[in-house]
Amino acid sequence: MDFVRQVIDSNALMPILSLPPSFHGVQVEVIVLPVDTKNDSLSAPHSFSDSAVSVKPVTHSAYGRLKAYANPSLIPEEKGAWEKAVAEKYAVY
Repeated sequence: MDFVRQVIDSNALMPILSLPPSFHGVQVEVIVLPVDTKNDSLSAPHSFSDSAVSVKPVTHSAYGRLKAYANPSLIPEEKGAWEKAVAEKYAVY
């Protein structure tokens, strides 16, 4: 059986897994195994016996990810920024 084993920072798992507080900011080992769909005991791939771990659905969206880097004071300058940049780069003197 093929599997994937990797040690990563637990912060990388935060968008997809709810981890206990003791796991925050530490290195964790992730092991990925295929689910045997013929085995009825694993009918729900996201049901765990440990209630401290739950799986969040993965959303592939970049919406709002760069909000931390936004500079509200520059928002008024956004209108016409492209035209200004092109004029500065290709201006004929």
